[in-house]
Amino acid sequence: MQENRLFEALLDVIPFAAYAVDIETFEVVYANKMMTENMYAPREEFCWKKVAGQDEMCSWCTVSELKQRSRKFKNEKTISSYFDEVTDTWFQAFDELVSWPDGRTVKYTILIDITEQKEIQASMIKTHTKLAIQSKKLKEANEKLQFLSKKDYLTGIDNRRNYFTKALKIFETPLDDGFHMYVGMLDIDKFKDLNDTYGHAIGDEALKIFTKEVENHLDECDVFGRLGGEEFAVITVYNNETEVLEKFDNIKEGISQLVINKGDNPISFTVSIGIDKKETTDETIDEIHERADKKLYEAKNSGRNRIKFRI
Repeated sequence: MQENRLFEALLDVIPFAAYAVDIETFEVVYANKMMTENMYAPREEFCWKKVAGQDEMCSWCTVSELKQRSRKFKNEKTISSYFDEVTDTWFQAFDELVSWPDGRTVKYTILIDITEQKEIQASMIKTHTKLAIQSKKLKEANEKLQFLSKKDYLTGIDNRRNYFTKALKIFETPLDDGFHMYVGMLDIDKFKDLNDTYGHAIGDEALKIFTKEVENHLDECDVFGRLGGEEFAVITVYNNETEVLEKFDNIKEGISQLVINKGDNPISFTVSIGIDKKETTDETIDEIHERADKKLYEAKNSGRNRIKFRI
């Protein structure tokens, strides 16, 4: 028919592959020049063999969807993308139900090669993913550095610097009547002998379990830090000295019951504690720590595994 030839001639000038398929028989009723040049099986009739080189209906076929959309929404168009594994090519398909000049309803499809676009998108995604991973690693590294700047690397509690930063805040904060700031200095007894006898691995283990045991007896607002080696400090605020002594006595007793198993030779250790408190506004944070430290050495010199408290 002359009408058909004119219609098809118009479609031939489209700069993309285009074809039409009978939606009932799946026969290819038309393919423009660009499509014809790229057909897999020109002599076949069924679209999945002729156009796509498939042995059965294509998984991306939109005929059923187009029929449904036509019935429910009066919308007979779809846009989809699929990958042609044979040619390693990405296509974007613009599908539409149209009435062909001979009266049949066909799925008219225009195929646009979007492989380059997909590759650009994939490259961008890859770049963004790489940047996201690098950003996450950088964030984790910064968080680790921030943690290490404030925490003791072995025990995870406040290091000397962060301990005194927190201590100074408490020291400078006005307390309610009757409440005092108490400083406890703690030192593991004969820690050097423990290291020399059993090695640094056991010494490190002793520091870790010591720290956990002390933390078990602390309140949320207490400050606990490692000042260096086997020396630690605790700051607590109370209005009752008896409760302060009970807290540190519980720490001392808990430490004495800790055991490190090394074969058939269980290892235990003790702690000595010196305590002092802030009493006047003209004293410094260092002076309180110095007094508590002197009490610590009194505890050491009087037999260890003891608490000395200036009342």
